Amino acid sequence: TGALLAWTDLTGWERVSETIYMLHTGQGAATLGLVLGLMALGVPAMGVTGVVVWLAGRRGRPRIRGNQPAGRAQTILLVGSEGGSTWGFAATLHAALTQAGQRVHTAPMSAFAPERYAAANRIIVLAATYGDGAAPASAKGFLDRLAAADHAPDAPLAVLGFGDRSFPAYCAFAKAVAAAAEAKGWRQLMAIDTIDRQSPQDFARWGRALGDAMGVDLELSHEPVRPATETLTLVSRRDYGAEVQAPTAILRFALPRVSLWQRFVGAGFARFDAGDLIGIMPEGSPVPRLYSLASARRDGFIEIVVKKHPGGLASGQLTALEPGDTVTAFLRRNPGFRTGRGRAPLILIGAGTGIGPLAGFVRGNAGQRPVHLFFGMRHPASDFFYGEELRAWQKEGRLTRLVTAVSRGTRPHYVQDVLRGDAAQVAQLIRDGARVMVCGGRDMAAGVADALAEILAPTGLTPAALKTEGRYVEDVY
Repeated sequence: TGALLAWTDLTGWERVSETIYMLHTGQGAATLGLVLGLMALGVPAMGVTGVVVWLAGRRGRPRIRGNQPAGRAQTILLVGSEGGSTWGFAATLHAALTQAGQRVHTAPMSAFAPERYAAANRIIVLAATYGDGAAPASAKGFLDRLAAADHAPDAPLAVLGFGDRSFPAYCAFAKAVAAAAEAKGWRQLMAIDTIDRQSPQDFARWGRALGDAMGVDLELSHEPVRPATETLTLVSRRDYGAEVQAPTAILRFALPRVSLWQRFVGAGFARFDAGDLIGIMPEGSPVPRLYSLASARRDGFIEIVVKKHPGGLASGQLTALEPGDTVTAFLRRNPGFRTGRGRAPLILIGAGTGIGPLAGFVRGNAGQRPVHLFFGMRHPASDFFYGEELRAWQKEGRLTRLVTAVSRGTRPHYVQDVLRGDAAQVAQLIRDGARVMVCGGRDMAAGVADALAEILAPTGLTPAALKTEGRYVEDVY
């Protein structure tokens, strides 16, 4: 008759079972099933990418043998490193102190936790500097934690800075650590010292002084670990500067092959941007020479601008290369010298070979962000690097404006002079949020800073304030 005689509703468990069956067989709720399936796939993906991030963070960090728990260690060794080389010095020091009978705990500066150092007789900080005086990767948060502490640790402190004297911010972060420690009232084990260009001799000298302060014999014999390198093949070169006795070449190398793993973790030359650094290992020297990249991975080649210096080992070998010749090189990230995202105008300022990364930024400006380039050269007939490309990039909208300064001729002037001549527009661009990027020699960079200080004085802004905001960055050699 069609009359309903009885009805039994599904139990809660039966409803769940029916829903699960429906989702697995695709008989209903297809959208929900797809979303849940993607979420399920995300679990192993998150696990894999997490491992990759962890491995990338440990890249360049040696294994510390016999690393004691922080609570039992007599010596706490804290490491601030960006590229990994400072960890190598830490491993050497850890081994020597252990051999001298010390219980040593080595950790990144970012793990600074004085409440855990119950047995510590001393704390030693090995600190590199990142960019224009910032904390390196493994030292993030150290200064904040020190400032937030109620009092300085009881164990006395020794600070050793690592850097390159050719850069203005030589060991700036290590000096900032020492100054913050002094302000906190932290007792010194020994005065701050520095190591120039990873010098094993400087390190051994400092080690003997540390041994004297500790009352032990301490000999530090450190052999810097050579970075993993690639062989690069030159494909083309363009020569400039012979007329003004400053031979310079734009060298373009083929991209080396990268493995699937390198692509996955971004190692080697799998990822790089204009402004990153390429380390060249010259024949006859274990010390690499760094050059700023004028290209990004997406450009399909590796390009640098090299001036031959009298007696220069690396520059002499590089400028003698012919297409088909090879060099040994490695990549070093330089994230502090980036254009940043957004549409804020860029003011690019460079002279001589400093045009390299700036040209790379312009080349990569497919989104036509406003870019104003101030470029200083000796003479346009001899060393107007990227002259044809810059004019083409202007037509394509990648370069908004090009202003040049010629230091030789009837009216010699420098890049800081043309900045002063364009003071009103420069000041307006900076008031509108422009980012200033300077690349070139130290004298040029100092002159540019002085000129910008004059230009900005009526606005109440200063180059120092812009640096604090991250709107004034330098790559100076």
